[in-house]
Amino acid sequence: MKYSSAIYFFLFIIMLTPAQAKASDHLSDHLSEIVRANGLYSDKHYAESAQAYETLVQKGVENGYLYYNLGNAYIRMGKIGPAILNYLHARKWIPRNENLTANLKFAIQQTKDKIEPPGTLSTPLFWINDLNFNELVGFAIGLNIVFWVNLTLWMYFRTPALKTLRNVFLCFLLLSFVSIGVKIENESNLKLGVVLAENVEVKSGRTADAVTLFQLHEGALVTVTDKHDNWLEVRLNGEQKGWVPQNSLGT
Repeated sequence: MKYSSAIYFFLFIIMLTPAQAKASDHLSDHLSEIVRANGLYSDKHYAESAQAYETLVQKGVENGYLYYNLGNAYIRMGKIGPAILNYLHARKWIPRNENLTANLKFAIQQTKDKIEPPGTLSTPLFWINDLNFNELVGFAIGLNIVFWVNLTLWMYFRTPALKTLRNVFLCFLLLSFVSIGVKIENESNLKLGVVLAENVEVKSGRTADAVTLFQLHEGALVTVTDKHDNWLEVRLNGEQKGWVPQNSLGT
C-alpha cells in the first residue's frame, strides 16, 4: 500500500469516537409539553406559550423549531430583543429555513438601530454556512463508513476502480474533518449578543460612571469580544466598541 497504514488507523480511531454534538433534542421525552406550548400559541396565548417554550429550553431541549416558535411568540408580544435572540439560536440548528430567515429580517427592521447580523466568514467551504454542526458530523460519519467498506474491498480485490474510489473517499473524508474544524472555529470566534434592555449605554470602561461612547436599543446585534465580572465588551465594527452590563444583553 502506498498510503501509510497509520493514516487509516488514525481515521478509524477518530470516527469511533466522533466529536460530541450539542445536547440532543430529547423531543420524545417532552412531547406533551411541546404540544401544550404549540396549542397555547395557536390559541393566541403568546405569553403563556413563550413561558412553556422557555421551560423546555431550561430543561435542556435544544431544537431549531422550538427556538423558532419561541421567537415567534415573543415577536407577537412585541418583545423584539428576545425574538431576535431566539431566531439566532434557531439559525444554528436550521440555517436553511426560509421562514426563519424572513422572520429574522422582519424583526431586525422593527428595531431602532436596524443592525444586520455580521456576514459569515469567507471560506471556500461554502456548504459550512448551510449545514449545522450535527449535520456535518453525521456526514463525516457516513463518509467514514463508506470509506472503510471501500478500503476493505480494495484490500481483497485490488482493482484500479476500487483504488480510485478509495482515494476519492479519503479526500472527501479529510475534507469533512476540515469542515467540522472550520465550523467550530467560526462559531467560537463569532459570538453574537442581542440587546434585551429598552436601551443601553455603551461605556468606555467597566464602571457605570465611565464615559458613554454611544447608545444601543432593544434588538441591536453586537459581537461579544470579552467578559470581565458583570461587564461584556461589545463591538459593532472596527471603530465602535465598548462595555455594557451583562444583564442588558442576551447571548
